[in-house]
Amino acid sequence: MTKKCLPILPLIFVLIACSPTVPQSLPTDTLQPTLASIASKTTETAATSTSTDTCPSQTADLKLFRNADDGYCLLYPTEDTPNPPYLIIINPNGMPGDVPGDAWVQISAEEASGRTAEQAANTQIAEAGDGFNITRDELLIDGKQAIVVDGLPGPDSWRKVFIVANDHLYTLFFLPWAPSADGFSRLEELYTTVINTFHFLPPSAPVP
Repeated sequence: MTKKCLPILPLIFVLIACSPTVPQSLPTDTLQPTLASIASKTTETAATSTSTDTCPSQTADLKLFRNADDGYCLLYPTEDTPNPPYLIIINPNGMPGDVPGDAWVQISAEEASGRTAEQAANTQIAEAGDGFNITRDELLIDGKQAIVVDGLPGPDSWRKVFIVANDHLYTLFFLPWAPSADGFSRLEELYTTVINTFHFLPPSAPVP
C-alpha cells in the first residue's frame, strides 16, 4: 500500500512511516465447550510479521521462494533446499516417499469458503478428539491473523499454522516438530524465517 504524505507536514509523516510497527496481541476467542480441555499456549514468544507491498529482498543468508499461483512469497535460509512449488527441505535425502529430508516445511493452499483461520484450526482440533496434548497460539503473518497449533495427530509430530488471505486458506506444516530432538534448531530457524518474511500476493490462477 502506498503512503501519501501531505507537503505541509513532510517530516512528521516521514517519521510516522518509518516508525516500526508494534504487533498487537489478537484477542483469543473462547473455544467451544468440547474443546475446554485443550490448553492455550501462552508462554511461547510468537514470531510476527507485518504487511509489505513487495516480496522481501534476498540477502547473503536468505533466498527468495515464490509461488505466484498460490499467491505468496517468502525467504528461507540458504543452507536449506527449495523443492517448488510448496516444499523447503533441510538436508534432503533424494529418496521417494513421505520423508524428503531431515525436516521441512510444506505449504498448502485451498479455497477458504468463508472460513477464518481460527475456524479452520478449531475444526481440526475438534476432529482430533480427546487424548492429545494440543496447544495453540495466535500471531500475525503479513498482517493477517494466524493460528499456530501443536500436537495434532499426524504422520509425525508437526506444527501447523493456519492463515486466511485473499479468500484462501493457507496451512503451513513444519515437521518433525520435536524441540528436544538433535538438530531441531535448524527447523526452528526455518520456521522463524518463513513466518517473519511470508508475504501474500494476488493469486495469478485459481487454486485447484
